[in-house]
Amino acid sequence: MALNQMAFERPESLMMARGYQFGRLQHGPDGDYHSPDGGYNGGIIAPERILIPATATLVRFGGSAWRGGGSFVGKVAAGEWWLDWRNFKLVEQYASTIGESVAFAVRQTCAVPEEWSDLSLFIQGTSRSPLWAYTGLGDVAHSSSGTIDPVGKGKPMIRQLFIPGLADPDLRKEAIVFGNPTFLDPEMSKPGALARAREEERLRRALGGK
Repeated sequence: MALNQMAFERPESLMMARGYQFGRLQHGPDGDYHSPDGGYNGGIIAPERILIPATATLVRFGGSAWRGGGSFVGKVAAGEWWLDWRNFKLVEQYASTIGESVAFAVRQTCAVPEEWSDLSLFIQGTSRSPLWAYTGLGDVAHSSSGTIDPVGKGKPMIRQLFIPGLADPDLRKEAIVFGNPTFLDPEMSKPGALARAREEERLRRALGGK
């Protein structure tokens, strides 16, 4: 039996894979709280059951108000939305094609509105044992900043992974061994950020590194 068998078989796991918002965790000045249930938004269009084998490479982008805190990495790793290595490389290729950062490409191909994450942390891990997951193409995500269609014109067909149960620290420790996380500039997930960073670097070099 896969480590996350029980979590996978819960009815709410399939609902979440389809994009149901069970009260998103919010970070306010007076502490953390969960917003009211918000119906379906984003997620996977037609989730398919898949068994992730042991030794599979998995990657995840995340971000939160805990940036700089000791618990930040663990809370991001507890997320259930991931990419396997093949689909991550497709995202990298797309980023190169459009001249944008990989974080921006993830936002566009996995439908991650800015309100959901600043994509300021990159985590890579290797599965220790088989894990059940849902996989499929992403669905449209709506937010106050606009709409993201992950399968829009010109975008690669990225198959996301929703892996139930990783919020349990004991299960997560048995399920995945993590490498060192990579912290990213939150601005890099915004359009044009890579071009601006390259231009700034060019100007610095032109001025002798000042």
